[in-house]
Amino acid sequence: MSESPAEFTIRTAGRGDDRAIRALIRGGRINPFMVDWRNFIVAEDAAGRIVGIGAVKQHGDSSRELASIATAPDWRERGVAGTLIRRILARERGPLYLTCRDGMAPFYERFGFRVIGENEMPPYFRRLLRLFTIPAAIFRLRNRPTVMKLER
Repeated sequence: MSESPAEFTIRTAGRGDDRAIRALIRGGRINPFMVDWRNFIVAEDAAGRIVGIGAVKQHGDSSRELASIATAPDWRERGVAGTLIRRILARERGPLYLTCRDGMAPFYERFGFRVIGENEMPPYFRRLLRLFTIPAAIFRLRNRPTVMKLER
């Protein structure tokens, strides 16, 4: 099941990977909500260390989200995230959404995602943006999450 560079392999996550998955999520300052190892694929180096993760979350409104893409700091800029995303996209059908930090949109555009407005968002993502608006106003945050969509 390895179609990745020789430096690492991609595999489906197992129960024993939960701690490493959660550590990469914390390190990447990613929302830990609804983290379930069963949704993940992982990139593993030759020593067996998990160096990247990615998942798809299904929300209550039936929307699906490319989520929790994270790479260990010493493995960034080596194709891990891109390989994980391509593997996930190869198996997914139908529309796929994602939220990302401001400035990350160009990275995801390379995979066919496009920034969408609130009128195109499923209910989950509209609620997410509304929840962020209150703290953003209070703390004068400049960046709201960007919501993107990939039509398939």
